[in-house]
Amino acid sequence: MVIKEIFTPDIAITWLPWAVQYFFMMGLAYASVWVATIHLFSRGKRDDRLLKLCASLMLTAGIVAPIALLADLHQPLRAWHFYAQVRPDSWMWFGAFLLPVFSGTSAVFAWLLLRQYLPNRSNQPNQDWVQRIASLLRFGDWESEKLIKIIAILTTLSACSIALYTGMETMAIKARPLWHTYWLPPLMATSALLAACGTLAVLNRLLHGYQQATQDSLLLWIRASFGLFALCLIGWALFDNGSAPEAALLLETSPSWQLAAIWVLITLALLALMLALRHLPNSVMLIVSLTSIHLAWGFRWIVLIQAQTDPKYGAGTYLYQLPWGPEGLLGIAGTFGLWLALIALVSELIRHTPKATLSR
Repeated sequence: MVIKEIFTPDIAITWLPWAVQYFFMMGLAYASVWVATIHLFSRGKRDDRLLKLCASLMLTAGIVAPIALLADLHQPLRAWHFYAQVRPDSWMWFGAFLLPVFSGTSAVFAWLLLRQYLPNRSNQPNQDWVQRIASLLRFGDWESEKLIKIIAILTTLSACSIALYTGMETMAIKARPLWHTYWLPPLMATSALLAACGTLAVLNRLLHGYQQATQDSLLLWIRASFGLFALCLIGWALFDNGSAPEAALLLETSPSWQLAAIWVLITLALLALMLALRHLPNSVMLIVSLTSIHLAWGFRWIVLIQAQTDPKYGAGTYLYQLPWGPEGLLGIAGTFGLWLALIALVSELIRHTPKATLSR
């Protein structure tokens, strides 16, 4: 009998948890732009609360996401190489130009939506230091309503380009069959929309000025985005010829992938059961929102981190343990902590109630 030994080297992953934070936060940013724009151009009654939440999310997540990206680059100063070289065959090269455009347009869009909530210095002479800073950020008392829809269209186009780029830069890697599928960009986009709607529902609950009508509207958004994500997931499982068979092979041999599959199925089933209820109590709605966020973040973890345990060459799977330091758990907690700090800061700056809202 001939015995053949197969050696699988333990190779460190290249994309760290910072990448998960980047893809997640960027998804929150561009998906909240979609929600705000669709609502602006809808024929129904305008929900200022929803637009306020969308603006806060796109602004804060749009700031945190590039920071996480620079951290994942290991050497952030090397980012200038994207601009010093012409690489039209690289999606990351295109992203180096698309990302600053989106950061700028989304910041302007968010500022225009939040501007009415910034206090007017002339109308409120006795201001504390927070109100004084907020009034300076208003940049005068001029009408900005006419610019909002124009900026909304430009920002939405930029958001679509970011959604395409963040999906394609992963899908383009042919060496990893799990990533190389055209189903990946729509899966990323629909899960980002699901997470953004869940986050908006949580913010509506936590930030001052809760409105039940906004929560009901966000429930419809969560149901629609969950349906789109589920359809894309089913389409990938049934019709993909490369990534899905590779995933099925891993399920037969890897306990970690079996555990991941069980988690996905249980999470999808629980979320589907809760969303099937016609009327959700506030406590169940909070669970639905948090589960939606958890599903979208976990999906990115499986795609970006666990997929790297499937070796490009050789047999078996690589072992990965989440570090405690900045390249692991501390980095994840720090990213979310920075976002929470920015949300708190923005909520303080926009605590002023405009007269137009009082008269409604």
